[in-house]
Amino acid sequence: MRRDTAVDPSGAARSPAGARTADRPGAPSAQRGPGAPAPGRRPPGPPPLRLTRRGLVVLGVLALAVVGLVVALVVAVVRIAGGSEPAPPAAVVAPSCVPDQTESLNCWPAVDEGDDPSLEVSPWVTGRLLAGDVRTVLDHVAQRFDAEVEPVDVASSWGWAYRPVRGEDGEEDRLSNHASGTSIDLNATEHPLGATGTFTAEQVEAIRSILAEVAPVVAWGGDFDGRVDEMHFEIVGDAEAVAEVAARLTGAAPEG
Repeated sequence: MRRDTAVDPSGAARSPAGARTADRPGAPSAQRGPGAPAPGRRPPGPPPLRLTRRGLVVLGVLALAVVGLVVALVVAVVRIAGGSEPAPPAAVVAPSCVPDQTESLNCWPAVDEGDDPSLEVSPWVTGRLLAGDVRTVLDHVAQRFDAEVEPVDVASSWGWAYRPVRGEDGEEDRLSNHASGTSIDLNATEHPLGATGTFTAEQVEAIRSILAEVAPVVAWGGDFDGRVDEMHFEIVGDAEAVAEVAARLTGAAPEG
């Protein structure tokens, strides 16, 4: 008998070539699910970080703080390594000054009466000061002291007084510079005669700055050899030198 149709002995219908490729081990899948990467491409990573404007400001502030800290540390190390700067030489009376009984220790004429017209009232001290250039210079010292060291208490700050030197052995028969109205004591009760360390390091630095401005005609009692007098500031220059400093402070040309 003739067969009209060829029959597969296994009973399965033949599929076109390649139709069962996906069934072979290792063969790529014919379909990709949603979001699946294309063949040969890596899956996408997390999105890159983006700084906001506020974040940039915060980072900038932190960076400045770090830089400031580093600079402060460097300055501190330099100061420690180099030590503190030496104080400039203290102003002193010229060796040629040899006062007589009518002069104070700085060779300025003594004034024995408080109402003498050569004395003027100062807003910074109880008592008066020698009028003119001396008062200009000492008032400037007191003004800066009040602003940069500590407030001046006028009730415990003194000017002219006709009296001898106090607390200095061998000088009791000599007239103090207060007797000529050429010295001031500022906040005397806070900085008593003979006491040391009554000012902080920062205050001493401010005093040094004041002395530098009025150099070389004002001395500070904190620099005295032997008995110190930290409340005390006195004229040590002659009339010509004091006039030059006073002119510099006021911006005026010195007379003469």
